[in-house]
Amino acid sequence: MLKRYLYTLFGLICLLGLYLMTLLPILAVRPGLESTQYGLALLVWALLAILLFPLGLAFIVKKVWFFRGQGEPVVLELLVELLLKVNELDAPVTINRQGKKIMAGWRYQEPHWSERMEKSGMNRLYELWLSFDNHTKTVTMTDRARKVNWDLSPIKIRTGWRFPRLPSCNIHLGDEWGVENYEDTIPQDYTFREHEIKSPILNTVRKNGWNVRFSLF
Repeated sequence: MLKRYLYTLFGLICLLGLYLMTLLPILAVRPGLESTQYGLALLVWALLAILLFPLGLAFIVKKVWFFRGQGEPVVLELLVELLLKVNELDAPVTINRQGKKIMAGWRYQEPHWSERMEKSGMNRLYELWLSFDNHTKTVTMTDRARKVNWDLSPIKIRTGWRFPRLPSCNIHLGDEWGVENYEDTIPQDYTFREHEIKSPILNTVRKNGWNVRFSLF
């Protein structure tokens, strides 16, 4: 996993280096520009750099955070069925269909779990969105979050708008990880961190032959 972090850092350094290269022509013609023109050129450069940075970061995430599946991939319907079986377990995680995608998140509306989540200090609800490419047998994982207000818990729990966030990369890999972990984990063992959703799902997908790719958008 350390190698992926280093590759990500290297990609960011290269991206910043590319920005510097695009700035050099402006600096080179600085003597021939008036102050207003020079300031305008810098402003345009800065705006373009800010707007294009998320695209560059998304490219790095897409290339670096890719995990190959293990063995022969199962059919899509079976993979989805395996993931949805989480809903039958006594676990704080729920997995639901959202059109052609699947969303995994916390069972914050159930008093049995909401009380523990509130005590854990959770102030944002983590969501993991999965989209499936049946042609390449790849599951794209996108992280989202929502603010949560526990003031009226457990009668009513207020949540805010869903917004994008950086991918959670604190994950565990290995055959010992999968959604089957939810069967043996007792409520006291949950810390309600992102990896308790992402790691089991990621490893289950991989063990069933499908690739996994993280995405920023």
